[in-house]
Amino acid sequence: MELAADNLARPIQASRDAPMSAFRPFELEAIRLMSGTVLSAEMQAAIGTIETAEHYDYTGSGYYLTVKHACLASERLMLHHPLVIGIAGEITAGFVAYIGDGTLTLECHTWGAVDVPADFRERPVAIALLSPTAPTASGIQPIT
Repeated sequence: MELAADNLARPIQASRDAPMSAFRPFELEAIRLMSGTVLSAEMQAAIGTIETAEHYDYTGSGYYLTVKHACLASERLMLHHPLVIGIAGEITAGFVAYIGDGTLTLECHTWGAVDVPADFRERPVAIALLSPTAPTASGIQPIT
């Protein structure tokens, strides 16, 4: 998939004043975009303050990151629309979030020819929506 640089959002990086979070800013943005009305603004803010992950597993082509919080539903839900991708250089990743039993698991997986490396979370990652109806030929709709 060929991507034009002008169709991408700028990388999302942590502010020096931001509180520590188990999630990186680009991961929180991906969750926000996929959650729609499932997670209220208050719930999203609470997720952003979780300092420690319950579980992290790098798979060789992505990772799973799980957090626990009382505000999360016990009902099992999968968040995967709209299609959200993260781009760091030549690496493109897709995201899916799973909620249930008071936990949220973010799956970050390879979406292109280059596997998501173990240090992907430490890179500047631009978040974008992948949409077949996006106004660009590449199908990438920038987040502004």
